[in-house]
Amino acid sequence: MGLFDKLKEKGRGIVTAAKPADGVEAQPLEQVQQRLLAISGKGIETGSDEGEVVISWSAKVAGAGAGGGEYEYLYRAIRLKLDEDEHSASALCFKTTTEAEVGSGGFSASKGWEKGQHIGSESVQVIAWLGPHRTEGGADERGYKFSWSDLRDPAIEAVTGAGWTYKPRKF
Repeated sequence: MGLFDKLKEKGRGIVTAAKPADGVEAQPLEQVQQRLLAISGKGIETGSDEGEVVISWSAKVAGAGAGGGEYEYLYRAIRLKLDEDEHSASALCFKTTTEAEVGSGGFSASKGWEKGQHIGSESVQVIAWLGPHRTEGGADERGYKFSWSDLRDPAIEAVTGAGWTYKPRKF
C-alpha cells in the first residue's frame, strides 16, 4: 500500500466516500435504518430526527472551561441523511460543550452547535455517561478518550455492510 492509498484510507468517510465491498447487494432503506439504530456503546444514543438518523455520544465531564465550573456536558453527534434512490447515506458531524444538560431531543442541532467533518479525539474525565443508559461514575482516574471514529466507524460499517455508500456531507 502506497502513501496515497494510506492517505485515502485515513480520509475515508471524512473527505472521501466509503463504498461497500464488491458484491455486497444494497439492502432496503428499513434495513439500513435498523443497522444504524442498533449502534450502541457507553454514552451512545441513536434515534431519528427530522427524517435523519442521529448517532450521538454524551457525557458529563470534569470541567475545564472558562466558567470554572466543576463539570460540563459534552455532546457529539453524526446525522445521516439516507437516500434510498442512490443507496447512500450522507453524514455531517455536530458538537457542543455546555454548562447545562441538553434535554431529550437536544440533538436537533440548533444554533451553537459546531458542524463539519470533525476528526481527532478528546481526553476527558467522565463523571457520568449520559444517553439512554445513564450511569453515574465514568472512567477511572486515567480518564476516557472520546474519538470521532467511535461514532463514524460503526456508522460506516452499518451503511457499507448494507450495500450502501457512506458520504461525508458539507454544511
